Amino acid sequence: MSFHASLGNLSLKQLRAFACVAESRSFTTAAALLNLSQSAVSLLVRELESELGLKLLDRTTRSVRMTEAGAELHPVATRVLQDLGAAVAGSRELADRRRGRVRFACSPLQSALLVPRIIGAFKEHHPHITMVLRDTPGGEIVDLVAKGEVDLAVGVLPVDTAFIHAELLQNDDLLLIYPRSYGWSPRHRATWKDLTDHPFIALGEHNSTRYLVDYHAAQVGVRLTPACEVAFVWTAIGLVEAGQGVSVIPGHARTIVQKFPEVGMLPFESRKIRRPIALLRHRHRTLSPAAAAFAAFLQERFPRNHREY
Repeated sequence: MSFHASLGNLSLKQLRAFACVAESRSFTTAAALLNLSQSAVSLLVRELESELGLKLLDRTTRSVRMTEAGAELHPVATRVLQDLGAAVAGSRELADRRRGRVRFACSPLQSALLVPRIIGAFKEHHPHITMVLRDTPGGEIVDLVAKGEVDLAVGVLPVDTAFIHAELLQNDDLLLIYPRSYGWSPRHRATWKDLTDHPFIALGEHNSTRYLVDYHAAQVGVRLTPACEVAFVWTAIGLVEAGQGVSVIPGHARTIVQKFPEVGMLPFESRKIRRPIALLRHRHRTLSPAAAAFAAFLQERFPRNHREY
């Protein structure tokens, strides 16, 4: 005899009452354990027997014993109740943020400079939440959020992206980096002419900084012809250090540039060009409690301007 096909029509209260009576061999004891009246426990067991069309318990004035059918149902009912208990306990842990998983994406630069400290501080408060960090080129971050491959991301504020909800975290600026061998004064004002008069090392065409540079260059009628294109900011800095030209990179890379004594840096069009950095999530997906906790933590800890880190 198998009960698996018919369990779907039964109530958990009925199964719990039957299991408790079967294990205690007493309706009185079961009623006390379940905090129900004895008549309520008896009714639940009778309803279960009626639903199955089987006698599950033999009752006498002194004892209660399982029938053959009851003995077969008992381990099935026990397993269902245990699995449910485990699921409820797990759900409560998720709701209380005692465990969970957060999938988070940001640029390789942010992953190296800022995010490790924020994740470290978050893990101190939530040690059993697992963080999955996708250090992804900026041009791919919005797609990861839109496809549901990550819960949250930090990236440049998208334009006209129907599936993305964005909350501004910071307005970053741009830096012109150049070889110090050029001999420019600290008072030198970086202009578009610096990009056209010297070899221009451009970030890749899908990079958000590259998009901003190209867009604003077109707005002022400047045509940029890169001498070299690279995928990562570190590579651009290295080429500049080698005297191969100039580049425009995100302002929050200042701390990296400072480690290269042969590379100078100047604000670039800072009054006109800003990189709006935002916390991104899918507009139509509910964040898990763990992801919601990390989102709130990130918003609180994220620097409001580049000079904070």
